[in-house]
Amino acid sequence: MKLLSTTFLCVAALLISDCRGDDESCKKPNVHDYLDEMLVKAREELPDPIRLPPRATFVDLSDGVLWGLSNLTRLGDAEVQCVDENTIIVKAKLTTDELKGRYTWQKERRNQSPREGYVVFISHDFQADIEFRVAKNNGEVTHPQLQRFEIKRFKDAKIEITGMGFFTWALGEMTTLMSGVFQRAIGHAVQGPLEEALQRKMREIDIQCAKDYDFTKFCKE
Repeated sequence: MKLLSTTFLCVAALLISDCRGDDESCKKPNVHDYLDEMLVKAREELPDPIRLPPRATFVDLSDGVLWGLSNLTRLGDAEVQCVDENTIIVKAKLTTDELKGRYTWQKERRNQSPREGYVVFISHDFQADIEFRVAKNNGEVTHPQLQRFEIKRFKDAKIEITGMGFFTWALGEMTTLMSGVFQRAIGHAVQGPLEEALQRKMREIDIQCAKDYDFTKFCKE
């Protein structure tokens, strides 16, 4: 029996590894197993590396690529909030071990060949917030509905630039500029595909053991 069809929603203190909809031992659904399995399946749909859109700043940026989405995982414990006896909201954070992006930069020069090189972006502190709703209708649990997915700004990002040559005087300013460019480009390229993958996987999940659980118990935690 697949884990996704047999487990759902939990509080961290109690983890259930196996239960059925009619099993009295299914005392509390397991949100962590559900999220982890959903992310495994969502990652399978995401390209790694993924293309980044071209940008024009102080220099022209092209051939952008991003690596790291294949390591997307849950960060810490999820939070479960009771809305009413038939509805709960689950909030969690997602992260990855490392995001690494690269652009080729080029700068045209009058009467000379263009100057070019690479810009490399590395972040070990990527985070995204996910929030989804689970509701019961006439005693049956409907598929979870994604309420919010938001990529947060990355902290402590590192920028490496090669081929600067006579632009060395602007290295500090360029580093700050490129960090912002990468964050916007990554958000633009990743937000849509990742959100769509999560939504598809939520629609595919058949929830069984949560249908008899009293959601109001989460209000008392």
